[in-house]
Amino acid sequence: MLKIQDNTYIKRTLEFFIVSILITIITVILAIIFSPSAETFNNMLSDTNLNNSEASGLEKVLQYIINNGFRVPFQMLILAIIPIPFLYYINIMSTSILTGIALGFAISLDAFKGSMMLISSLPYFILEDIGLCAVASGLFLFNKAIINKIISFFKHDKSQTISVKVAFTNLLKMYFSITLPCIIIAAFMETYVANILFDLLT
Repeated sequence: MLKIQDNTYIKRTLEFFIVSILITIITVILAIIFSPSAETFNNMLSDTNLNNSEASGLEKVLQYIINNGFRVPFQMLILAIIPIPFLYYINIMSTSILTGIALGFAISLDAFKGSMMLISSLPYFILEDIGLCAVASGLFLFNKAIINKIISFFKHDKSQTISVKVAFTNLLKMYFSITLPCIIIAAFMETYVANILFDLLT
C-alpha cells in the first residue's frame, strides 16, 4: 500500500540532506568567524528550535509537530506548485542557515558550552532534516510533473512522462511513512533528550 513508485527517492533524499548539512556546517564556521553580541545571539535563538522557553513538555512537543510536521511541509507544497525548480527547498535552507548561525554564535561566545549545545541538538536536528528532505524528494518529482504538464500544454503535446497524480501520491506516501514519524520522534528528542544530554555533557 505504501510502496513508492519512484526508485530514486531515497537517493534524492540523501542528496538534499547532504546539501542541507553542508549549508549548516558552512554557516556554523562563518558564524564562529564573525563574533556576535550576546543580544544578537539571544535574538537568533528565539527564531530557532535550539531555545524555546515559551512552552514546555507536551505543549512544546505539540508546537514542534504542528510547525515542522504540518506547517513547514505545507509551505513547501505551496512553493512546489509554482513551476520553478527547487523553490520548495527554501524552507530547508533557511532552517539550516538559522540553526548554523545560532550554533556558530554559541560556540563563538562560549566554545565549550556552544560545542555541547551543538552535540546535544544533533540527534533531533538530523531527524528533522531527514524528514523534511524526504518531503523535498517527493516535491522534486511533483514540481517536475507540474512543469512538464505546463510545457506539454503550450507545445500541444499530450504525452507526459511524469504523472502529477502519481507524483502527488508518492509525496503523500513519503510524508506519512518517513517525514511525520521523523518529526514526531524529533519533537520528543528536542523537548526531553536534548536538555538531558546537554546537562550530562556540561
